[in-house]
Amino acid sequence: MSASPCPSCDYRNPLGAKFCSSCGKGLSPAADHHTEVIDPTLSTELAGPVDLPPGLGMLIVRQGAKRGSRMALDTEKVAIGRHPKSDIFLDDITVSRRHAEIRITPQGHEVSDAGSLNGTYVNRERVDHALLKDGDELQVGKFKLVYVALGDETEDDG
Repeated sequence: MSASPCPSCDYRNPLGAKFCSSCGKGLSPAADHHTEVIDPTLSTELAGPVDLPPGLGMLIVRQGAKRGSRMALDTEKVAIGRHPKSDIFLDDITVSRRHAEIRITPQGHEVSDAGSLNGTYVNRERVDHALLKDGDELQVGKFKLVYVALGDETEDDG
């Protein structure tokens, strides 16, 4: 068997995948608490507790097909794109197959555009790369995602 079905939407995901490429739901009992659908009208402060190690981040989909989903940034590098093997799979023509990456750096989470056609935006400004701060809006194609810093990441005064 080369794929495992998502318990939430039945999408066939590659074996070993932590999250469903279609709906973002965690695929194993250990990872199940990393992604869940929430009320997208809530502010990031009210998004609810997430049981993740300190220093990690999360994206909340504010606009797009997965509206309300939360996705943990729980690895050193997270690939975002329309390619089915992307860590965060955003299935829309406005998203490049390999659109952007988010990496953990000593300063926090940094997003980098991967040469996408439509660009990657942080707080409505097109960026090649940018350090994400709690509450920043990341736009990939028509998807708008809010970055939430979790744990003990440092905060800037602006």
